[in-house]
Amino acid sequence: MVNTKLILVEGLPGSGKTSTARFVQKLLDEQQIPNRLFLEVDLEHPADYESVAYFTEAQFKALQQRYANNEYLLSQYSEAETGGVLLYYGKLMKVTDAFEAFEGEDFGAYDVYSLPLEKHQQIIRKRWSTFSERVMSGDLVYILECCFLQNPLTVMLVRDNRTETDLTDYIHSLYGCIQASNPKLIYLQDENFKQSFSSVIAERPEEWLTFITWYYTEQGYGKANNLSGADGLLEVLEQRKKVELAILETLPMDQIMLNKTSLDWDAIHKQISLFLQSD
Repeated sequence: MVNTKLILVEGLPGSGKTSTARFVQKLLDEQQIPNRLFLEVDLEHPADYESVAYFTEAQFKALQQRYANNEYLLSQYSEAETGGVLLYYGKLMKVTDAFEAFEGEDFGAYDVYSLPLEKHQQIIRKRWSTFSERVMSGDLVYILECCFLQNPLTVMLVRDNRTETDLTDYIHSLYGCIQASNPKLIYLQDENFKQSFSSVIAERPEEWLTFITWYYTEQGYGKANNLSGADGLLEVLEQRKKVELAILETLPMDQIMLNKTSLDWDAIHKQISLFLQSD
């Protein structure tokens, strides 16, 4: 593999992002190329925030006062952020003492992904910029799943129903953060997504379907287009894919589109191997 320090894997739910990212890591391991893989819900994710809350300074001070006996835990799992404090509550709640102390506290209400769009984007762009510095100063190749396209579009399109121009401009701003790493992007798609989605549902917990249906149909884009239920979910996912592909056409990034409909996994893996070997 030549001249890249960042590999991004994107696609709709059930497209095979996770297995593809793991296959990429296997390829790098076989070539003895130092690497790190970060999947969607990794609490240690270097370019995104998973289960991290943002509090204003006043809000965090009130939190500290409310839990004065456990203030040391809040300090241990927090860090300063512009205008406020980031609390890594996903990590915090894995600590036995913290789970007992903060049980019932709704940290998720302050999640970075629940913030107003402008503040959310400010924090995420800073995260990508810091990550890029980390990438360029080290020898590792990073493999990241779904955080470059999926997560931004989930907030901007699904939640807030922003225009395609807004979406494109924001993704370009993220690309500007990582351009020096010469990123490569693998996009997995299925032309028969609506027909094959039933198998995706069968593989996921019922709670996942309930949540994603609510999130995709009862906010921004879904509400604006009067969508509901499983059919509405599919419509929003199709729109998300359409916008993602349109944005990728505008990015000067080395990328490959793989269609699960017409290729088996052996063929897909061969194409990925060739893609990562190219300049």
